[in-house]
Amino acid sequence: MALETKRFVVAVYTYLTMTIGPQAGMNYLLDSTRETRIGRGEECTIALADPICSRVHAILWATDKVWRVRDAGSRNGTFVNDQKIDEAVLGDGHAIRLGSCEFSFHQSEQPPTAGSIVGAETSETIVRDTVMGDFVSGSFALSAIHDSDQAQDLLLLYQLSIKLLGCADPQEVIRESLDLLRSRTSASVVGFLWMSDDGHLKPKLVIPETAAQQVSLSESLTRLVSDEGHAVWVANQRPADKDSRLQQDFADAICVPLVQSGNVLGATHVYLEHGRFRQSDFEFAISVANIAAVALARARHEETLTSDLERLKATSPGYDELVGDCPAMRELQSKLSRLARASGCVLVRGESGTGKELVARAVHHASPRADRPMLSVNCAAIPADIMESQLFGHKAGSFTGAATDHNGYFQQADLGTLFLDEVGELTLLGQSKLLRILEGHPFLPVGASQEVQVDVRVIAATNRDLLSYVREKKFREDLYYRLSVFELVVPPLRERGQDIALLVDFFLDHFRRQHGRPGLELSAGARAKLLGYQWPGNVRQLRNVIDSAVVLALGNRIEEQDLGLQDSGSTELDSLRVDVWEQRLIVEALKRTGGNVPESAKLLGLGRATLYRKIEEYGIERR
Repeated sequence: MALETKRFVVAVYTYLTMTIGPQAGMNYLLDSTRETRIGRGEECTIALADPICSRVHAILWATDKVWRVRDAGSRNGTFVNDQKIDEAVLGDGHAIRLGSCEFSFHQSEQPPTAGSIVGAETSETIVRDTVMGDFVSGSFALSAIHDSDQAQDLLLLYQLSIKLLGCADPQEVIRESLDLLRSRTSASVVGFLWMSDDGHLKPKLVIPETAAQQVSLSESLTRLVSDEGHAVWVANQRPADKDSRLQQDFADAICVPLVQSGNVLGATHVYLEHGRFRQSDFEFAISVANIAAVALARARHEETLTSDLERLKATSPGYDELVGDCPAMRELQSKLSRLARASGCVLVRGESGTGKELVARAVHHASPRADRPMLSVNCAAIPADIMESQLFGHKAGSFTGAATDHNGYFQQADLGTLFLDEVGELTLLGQSKLLRILEGHPFLPVGASQEVQVDVRVIAATNRDLLSYVREKKFREDLYYRLSVFELVVPPLRERGQDIALLVDFFLDHFRRQHGRPGLELSAGARAKLLGYQWPGNVRQLRNVIDSAVVLALGNRIEEQDLGLQDSGSTELDSLRVDVWEQRLIVEALKRTGGNVPESAKLLGLGRATLYRKIEEYGIERR
């Protein structure tokens, strides 16, 4: 009977160990299927921060299991066993010197040991240790494609990138990345630990979920990758406590931190129960971590922005809601929905405080540009001498104080909507540039030599009679007709009938929730006083009055004295001119505050810059 001969294939590990240099003791595993470039260039597999080295100093490669080294035309030469070479065959223990760094070449049946991590939990041997960052040189995703397996891996990474672009949920980003890692590496268990606010990494997700109770992600690996920012491949992972039911033995493990802008967001763990990972598995895990880090940071940022927006809406009653059912408001809403789909300019007219910006936001949200930004600019609050710079941008050095380039509001709102409140306050030069933009022409930022082209829909608003401004040569006639392609008129609150009662209840409900007074009611006298008031400050004034009353009310009811409407006894109007009532309100506000403009601005619901301008315009004396 013939004896059966069994052949065993013994794995041979080929690696370099840095003996002299900044990373002395570091091991670099070599791949026989590709060239290994050494130098100070980013394209090198082993990158050296050594000014004496050339960009690509030397190249190592294998042919029929024989390793060779070739000098790549370096300035200072490559030395093997202190002999300068053009090309040489390498043997175990040979010394390679490049610049001020020296390596020893090794071939062994045992994996390279860069050190051990010994703790209460595990005892592990490092097979590969790679510095992580926003971009990792040496990762296969940044090197040339050598075979079909790499091409397949790059396709998988491309598909993952496309999928993660559509992920707004951080949990989904991690799950998609771990699912791909487990499928590609045939891992027994994959998991993710996230970085908590106190700086500790905590378990977030383990796949398969059935393993979550039996597997404890290695704390020693976690400490290593978070403290050093290194991706680590280890072998021979064994729990120190053999009776522990929370862990099991794993033959191989890979742990990769997710690093973005120098911050560790978390770490992925990839465990193999039997066998060994391949070099390509390690490189694939690094590439997935790089992609996931960018996607996770973006998803978290988007989640924060969404949360901030919701908080802003919660503290701003009627942020994106037009409340009203009177005939004038129904007509406004009907007209708004039709013109929102058009592309022309919109002019919103109405008294101060009627909600012109709210109407502009409603136009934007109903338009095809709803997924693009809407910027709001109060033209009256921009000083005349920098208005052109703020709207159209400037180049560094174009005027005193212009230290850097600045993108104006039109560039910032490109492809979106720009809301110009109090557009009548634009300077004549600003009006001229605005007209050119609305006619489709490019414009020049201040101090620039190259024109800028933007695609912006302009919504303008004013509480002035722009036609009278045109007659007085304060506003360009051609710009007026360009802005008023579509015109929306917001009615004053005193003409909206039962809408006042709707708004009183709307604001009362909002501010009761915001200030934590759910049981607060409005007395019959206070309600009658509110409904009988003329509201010269319109909806803005009503909102502020209700807000103040909810805070100041002592009991469970808002009484008349809590409303702060001392002049509400008379319902007769001796004038219908808005500017007359505006002047009276400013005088009264200054009287109540002893001439304090910032406090008066709060009472009136205006910006300080706007109030200063109106005081000067009306010639009001401050005492």
